[in-house]
Amino acid sequence: MVRNLTDAVMGRRPYDRIIKNVRIVNVFTEEIIPGNIGIADGMIACAGDLGEGAEALETVDGKGRFAVPGFIDSHMHLESSMMTPAHFAEAVVPMGTVAVAADPHEIANVMGKRGVEILCEMTRDLPLHVSIMAPSTVPSAPGFETAGASLGAEDVREMLSYDGVLGLGEVMDFNGVVDSDEKMTAIIDEAQKTGCLMDGHVPLLKGRSLQAFVSAGLDCDHTYMDADSVAEKLRCGMWVQIQERYFTPELMAYLNDSPAQGRILLATDDVPISRLAEHGHVDHLVRKAISMGLKPMNAYRYVTINAADRLRMYRSGAVAPGKWADILLLDSLEQADVSAVFCKGVLTAENGKMTVPVPEKPFPADACATMSIEPLAPEDFRLKADGSRALVQVIVQDGKTAKTSPRKAWCAVAGGCVEREGVWADGDKVPCSLVKMAVFNRYPDNDRRSIGFLGNLDQFRGAIATTYAHDCHNLTVYGSSDEDMAAAANLVIRSGGGVAAVKDGRVLAHIALPIAGLLCEDRMEVLAKKFENLTRAAEEMKLNHEEVLSFITLMALAVSPEIKLTDLGLVDVVHKCFVPCVEKTEE
Repeated sequence: MVRNLTDAVMGRRPYDRIIKNVRIVNVFTEEIIPGNIGIADGMIACAGDLGEGAEALETVDGKGRFAVPGFIDSHMHLESSMMTPAHFAEAVVPMGTVAVAADPHEIANVMGKRGVEILCEMTRDLPLHVSIMAPSTVPSAPGFETAGASLGAEDVREMLSYDGVLGLGEVMDFNGVVDSDEKMTAIIDEAQKTGCLMDGHVPLLKGRSLQAFVSAGLDCDHTYMDADSVAEKLRCGMWVQIQERYFTPELMAYLNDSPAQGRILLATDDVPISRLAEHGHVDHLVRKAISMGLKPMNAYRYVTINAADRLRMYRSGAVAPGKWADILLLDSLEQADVSAVFCKGVLTAENGKMTVPVPEKPFPADACATMSIEPLAPEDFRLKADGSRALVQVIVQDGKTAKTSPRKAWCAVAGGCVEREGVWADGDKVPCSLVKMAVFNRYPDNDRRSIGFLGNLDQFRGAIATTYAHDCHNLTVYGSSDEDMAAAANLVIRSGGGVAAVKDGRVLAHIALPIAGLLCEDRMEVLAKKFENLTRAAEEMKLNHEEVLSFITLMALAVSPEIKLTDLGLVDVVHKCFVPCVEKTEE
């Protein structure tokens, strides 16, 4: 390879391919240089002036477009797309994404190490380079929920040896790190022995607690970011990965002026299928960041050379000699409108479509058999209580985010079951119409289940069931009618997992996710239309939340404040304890 590169540069052999007449975006010097790019053996041999008479087996006219490095997403979860890795690659490569670092903690919660092993296999040989991060926190809230697996230090040691695994996935138990929790310390010790990358997750830490976390070798974070938190993390030597949700003009202004430009990245984390289809992937981050005031050159550095350095992909991230020829052609830097994608020098996508086939592999049978739960009846959704009325603890959702708050209500008891109608126990005893939430463990040899109530959904009518429910992905059902809840749940059970919406016995929307209850074989366009249908169904059912998918997937997340319901019961996330759904009853 070396001789082929040097011989091509010095004119002793032709390049495999020349991309001529482009404006090369140099992410090292922040220059834009008119010139040509010579490629040999999938690598950039020369960028700029190729010399007179440079020859190539093939020449592509760049037509004056900008040539930028391929985009790299340094932190994401493949499962959030609900597509197979092959179909995900088919969707994002035409958008300019050439590499991702994926933490498969969703499928790990369902299938344990086996799920990680499967994703390692399914991501090989794709036009998208996928580095897998070994999940570190499965389940995310031990003792408060039950997943399909519980991974410890020995499991992490094994996963780190898998071909394709780059490092340790985000350590969400930041308190466990700071408090020297035995399990968390052992996991980090195993990772440190290998010298691998280790991702953090520190939305709340600051001061000495943050420094204690970083001292453990966890030097990257993608959670809450404002100018102050970014500054503190950068002072600790951390890499900061900015998600779209934290983009503000004020933060962009701070990033532009930061002296630590090499430690700043943009990352997607989770991109639901509807957002991916409508807005894009990393290209959308670049566009939006620039529109909010980030300097274009900074935006491109954050998703190319900086991301490559973070992921130790030292042969990637720049249009420069010795780098892999992962090159995008754009008409506008501000719009990040990718018109051509070269992966290792081969035209891989053009005008939003793949130009090469994406190899597809069937998922193994065990990945499609993860629903160990019998059909449910309306009676399974009833909350038993004595007396004539019950004081219940209600999960009040805010209609915008995953944040919830506790509030108590008095509800009637009829036939030994708590009714949905009641009055708030505080203030002027305002009437309320509550929605039931039920979580059923779906894993073998486990029939744990919990019933609770949700508030601020007075107009909701019908039921929605899902197995995509962070982080344990148990069968989670929301409804105003026990009959509709049973119907939606059973449709999901029959399809091996997924999402279903039912109103008055009618199926309004159904998305089958038979692969681990998380993924399906649909391509982006097909799956996006199904989610459009789910959104319309939610509107018909009068679901009061701005983000339907966020709502149905996050109300069981036992690490998200303030109160959530898991298969083990109602969890006070702030005080780390269970609270009874029925506090007391009266005759």
